[in-house]
Amino acid sequence: MTRAITWRRAAATITAAIAVTAGSALGAGPAAADEITPGTTAQSVFESTGPHEVSTAARVGPCQQSLAGMIAHLTVLVSGNMDTLQCTAAFPYGLDMPVGVNTYYPADIASMGAAPLIVLTGGILSNPGNYDSMARFFTSHGFVVIVPFDFVNSLPEMPTLGLAAAIAQNRDANSPLFGKVDLSRTFFAGHSAGGAASMQAAALFPPIAGAIDPNLRIAGVLAMAPGPVAVGALVDVPTFYLTGYNDIVVPDFAWVRWWQYNLHLNAPAWIADARGVTHFGPVDGPEGFRSSGAALAWLEYMAFGDDTAEQFFVGPDWKLKDDKSFFSVERNALASGLG
Repeated sequence: MTRAITWRRAAATITAAIAVTAGSALGAGPAAADEITPGTTAQSVFESTGPHEVSTAARVGPCQQSLAGMIAHLTVLVSGNMDTLQCTAAFPYGLDMPVGVNTYYPADIASMGAAPLIVLTGGILSNPGNYDSMARFFTSHGFVVIVPFDFVNSLPEMPTLGLAAAIAQNRDANSPLFGKVDLSRTFFAGHSAGGAASMQAAALFPPIAGAIDPNLRIAGVLAMAPGPVAVGALVDVPTFYLTGYNDIVVPDFAWVRWWQYNLHLNAPAWIADARGVTHFGPVDGPEGFRSSGAALAWLEYMAFGDDTAEQFFVGPDWKLKDDKSFFSVERNALASGLG
């Protein structure tokens, strides 16, 4: 099955509308999930761009336009990335401010309900434009994405900055995001040092979320090749750890397991080691980053309760464990108890 999630959602919406119109006499229930046939990968189902056009004020271009950008470009090129690395003009890649946030949201958000939030923090020394492709990919599927940056991107002040920007825009009557950010579905996502920063933030915010905003709830963490300065035992929200079999910077066998996934005892957790993925996979496009489908599937399951996505993570016959895109896949006891 290789249908894009876009068409699955459309079919489910039409089916649900027909069921409601027909009334209870037909005994109709919710639309059934798509059947995941043997050999189907999360990438084949979820790598397609979503139905929403993307709005953002972020301006990106090829990184080769600056010395710092050229170094970054050559680094990911040697690593095997498929797409041209993108950069903004944030210093030292240009002369713009080195600290800030970039906001991405569905262009049709005015006609949508409130959208779940992803605060996406990049790796150390990265440029926010490096994550433009990933931000657009998630946004096209109905998420608001905030990319905070300060060039270091290693500590919880970065997710904090991104969250503050989202809350401010959600409260600003002059913002297109006024009342359109569903803070009860807030996800911290991050790559490398930003992955560790996301875990740090997820450990800090849940106890104080209500004091920040009555609707705020940290729904989960997407930790992509996270750096070592975070401990799984301190994170009490569901977390999906993504590693790369060819990653020599954050190898799957090191701290991601030793004191992150293996100590993630207080909430459901999954870990997947993708074949052919290096440390710089997350700054490639969805096709090049072979974990992008699994990442979106997990977010779709957690944020929208998508039935097809859920099949990859929940139940005794969960599909991700047999996904040939991955060298190894595990889940903890709390994740095994779901469903």
